[in-house]
Amino acid sequence: MMRRNGESPEEYLDRIPSFAREKSSLETIRKFLSGLSNPDRCFPVIHVAGTNGKGSVCAMITSCLREAGILTGTFISPHLVDIRERFLVNGEMVEKDAFDRAFETVFEASVRWQERGGVHPTYFEFLFYMAMVLFREAGVSAAVLETGMGGRFDVTNAVEKPIVSVITSISIDHTAFLGKTVEEIAWHKAGIIKRGCPVVYDGGCAKQVIENTATSMESPAEEVSEVPFTFRDGAIRISVPFDGEPIDLTVPFAAPYQAENAALAVRALERSGLPVTAEQIREGIKKTIWPARMEQILPGIYLDGAHNEDGIREFLKAACMICENRRDRAGRVWLIFAVAADKDYREMLSEIGETLKPDFCILTRMDSYRALSLPELHRTAEEMLGNGTEIKCLETTAEAVRRLLSEKREKDLAFIAGSLYLAGEVKAVVAEMTAGKDKHD
Repeated sequence: MMRRNGESPEEYLDRIPSFAREKSSLETIRKFLSGLSNPDRCFPVIHVAGTNGKGSVCAMITSCLREAGILTGTFISPHLVDIRERFLVNGEMVEKDAFDRAFETVFEASVRWQERGGVHPTYFEFLFYMAMVLFREAGVSAAVLETGMGGRFDVTNAVEKPIVSVITSISIDHTAFLGKTVEEIAWHKAGIIKRGCPVVYDGGCAKQVIENTATSMESPAEEVSEVPFTFRDGAIRISVPFDGEPIDLTVPFAAPYQAENAALAVRALERSGLPVTAEQIREGIKKTIWPARMEQILPGIYLDGAHNEDGIREFLKAACMICENRRDRAGRVWLIFAVAADKDYREMLSEIGETLKPDFCILTRMDSYRALSLPELHRTAEEMLGNGTEIKCLETTAEAVRRLLSEKREKDLAFIAGSLYLAGEVKAVVAEMTAGKDKHD
């Protein structure tokens, strides 16, 4: 593909989905990496797959390694506002100059590849190659890689021998690509298990598939599930074993599901063999920052990227816990909701109606070709939320956020969920409003 005159790296990357849609085989990906002098072989890798919780686990592991003084590269997806969010060095988004240099390196390799008859990398493949180049150039001592949609055929699975693989909670999602049952989806996720390499996984209905795969690959496997926790001062408190002794952890998220994610991160770090102490883990978990995961973006307003049925259930557990623990229960409950058309939005709205029972629900539509139409969302919400919820429809995320801020009272609680696309747009709107307020002040 030709690069347009004056086209920025970001503009070029945005155009890739329109002409490069066929995923490459892992064999082909390895050949492309060879053309880049195999940057992925320059550092040990922790590989993370799963349906929900991948990003949180990556963030926790990264924070602990940073606390231990281990220069760490982290590759995550998707981004919320800026594409550079996908490429972290020591938990910080890479600088624009480094991003541009990595893009040029991969772009030139892609041109040579196509001249020899190869196919242009897909969007996610191109970003993965950039991440490997970025991390090599930064001289990282370890890398944490989050898979894209699946695992077994994901570009990140070209990494040959991770020091530990992590599989988070598995549930129904991306059924058009990964299968219609948890077992079928788990088969894809479990594909990141490499022969002889340890794996730490979240137990549940996918347990047998993961254990069978680990056995066939002669890989030591350790299950983490049902971690007891307490909730105090907006944070989850847990105790987990590390190096033979229990350590007490403060997990800085108002979400019960983060207890299991934190335990997975700790087990993965212990299995990795990297030089991390209990105290460094304690501090690393406490300092973890992961946007749009029950993030309080403004006083009394929580943003969560829940975007499938299981994700919504976990979000609702957290939202209900926050509602129950607030000191003054006189306030009302608000919800901003938007969703992709390929999700089971009826079930998601049904769960919300039965559990959270918001007083007000603002429906909107993200600026995405995947977004569900507002009329269809409105019809479904009227059916599933019940008469106790007043429904408002606004065309854009910006309008929805502004309406919430204009009508929400001080004692009210508000939650925003349904899609990571929505979360990204909300973050951008709030950042713009904050910047405008600062200029006015």
